[in-house]
Amino acid sequence: MEKSINSTTLRFLLLGCLWLFTTSGYAQVQQYLLYFADKDTAQFLVSQPEEYLSQRAIERRQQQNISVDISDFPVNPNYLQEAAAQGGEVIYTSKWFNAALVEASVDIIEQLVSSEYVLSAEIVKPKGRNNRQGGSSSGGASYGKSKKGKKYERAEQLLNQEQNQMLGIDEMHLRGYNGEGVFVAVFDGGFRGVDESAFFEHLYSNDQLKLTYDFVGNSPNVYRYGQHGTEALSCIAAYQPGVLEAGAYAADVMLCITEESGSEYRIEEYNWLFAAEKADSAGVDIISTSLGYTTFDDAEMSYTYSDLDGQTAAITRAARMATAKGILCVVSAGNEGGGRWRYVSPPADAPDILAVGAVGAGGFRASFSSFGPTADGRVKPDVSALGLQTVVVNAQSNITRSNGTSFSAPLISGFAAGVWQAFPQATNLEIMDRIRSAGSQAMTPDNELGYGIPNFEVLADQIPLSTRKPTAVSRYKVFPNPIESGNLFVESADFVGEPLDVYVYNSTGQLLLTQHVPVSNDDSFTVDTSSWQRGVYVLHVLSATASDTVKVIKF
Repeated sequence: MEKSINSTTLRFLLLGCLWLFTTSGYAQVQQYLLYFADKDTAQFLVSQPEEYLSQRAIERRQQQNISVDISDFPVNPNYLQEAAAQGGEVIYTSKWFNAALVEASVDIIEQLVSSEYVLSAEIVKPKGRNNRQGGSSSGGASYGKSKKGKKYERAEQLLNQEQNQMLGIDEMHLRGYNGEGVFVAVFDGGFRGVDESAFFEHLYSNDQLKLTYDFVGNSPNVYRYGQHGTEALSCIAAYQPGVLEAGAYAADVMLCITEESGSEYRIEEYNWLFAAEKADSAGVDIISTSLGYTTFDDAEMSYTYSDLDGQTAAITRAARMATAKGILCVVSAGNEGGGRWRYVSPPADAPDILAVGAVGAGGFRASFSSFGPTADGRVKPDVSALGLQTVVVNAQSNITRSNGTSFSAPLISGFAAGVWQAFPQATNLEIMDRIRSAGSQAMTPDNELGYGIPNFEVLADQIPLSTRKPTAVSRYKVFPNPIESGNLFVESADFVGEPLDVYVYNSTGQLLLTQHVPVSNDDSFTVDTSSWQRGVYVLHVLSATASDTVKVIKF
């Protein structure tokens, strides 16, 4: 196989005599993504995932019937040692891309590319690593202690009531769904003030903030740089009772900085990749990101509309890998609707992610909200939410309003966390389908609002009351299973003695039928499967106090 440094890197090689060397005569270091030829399939085995995956990551795969494969194997440690021995500084690794971010001079990269274990190298940043410019640290080395900050007086209605009502989050909260038990990661450019705000105090006092990391500064301190991430986070998890209650204020949270300031290079896409792999390992359910990439300071790194095919941009490929691992990715569609670019920005072009557009209070597309279709003709965005005059909390703990799909996307992330709490047995793809199907124009999606504005009340009749708790092991047995035709017989191993509501969903999460079963002596009943097609189905049996789930296969 022919190996090479990509065209962008070659251009920098040609410029070597002009700027790759300093006046003292040594080569400036650059940042490259080094792609390796293979993985160590002797040391790592599919049958032993506990050797290289966290328990939470394993459990997510098992719950969604996702197989562990070679993409889960770590990068070969021998290759990393060789790269370091030849003078490269290994900063991060990517098991999904089988690559490493290496800082080195061009001559070192040339040596590495000539090695048998390296396929190619891609320049991702033309200058060496820095620790960001602008902003200030929140001080000290303690990254998990809230300083509370000011509180507001209780209002007659929530200050974010309008955006909550648009999505039916008020009804979602009334039914007891607030994101509890769901793990949400937020990737952004800085979370200044989060550790000093009363709106986020509960994240610390309730141990909901599970992990923080700055992939730009290589530090756990995320409370610095800008406040964009703070405002996005407030749309998901901010909470002061009677004042402002975001959609998923009870969710667990992970905060990551992936966006650099002062420059725009592809390194930011790969920072996102490294963060996504860390989120996978931590057991995250939802990644919320208000970032998108189209043009860079180096024009050769920039994308064109034809690249919006769901498989070209690095961040798009990273988002697709996250989806393949069972994570729900919610991303901003972009704010280029009134500009020259116009279309959604990667990773919003990825299939099987939720790209979110922005609307105003009247439900019409905000003029800045990017639209579709993708280059291969798919509808984008997927759904929309309030992105014009969205209520947010800033770094000074002030309640203010901001514009952008940067805020409509996290609103949907909080909404999605509540939906997933309501359907804990669902896969990430099923949750996506539920949210799309709950959209205001689900039957007639377009490239301005996608499937429209989803609303929790559309799903309400399909969801058990919050007092119904899922049982660890289903109390019901079904037979025959698999079934070819006729009636499916369902009987209880433990007598329930309560009226039952039965719901049947197909593999995409579509509700096929509901059935009420009055109290009987043995809790047994039958379900007619004559109209079912071949495939996998989920049977939910709900009593007043519990929820049981059984999978059924039809030949």
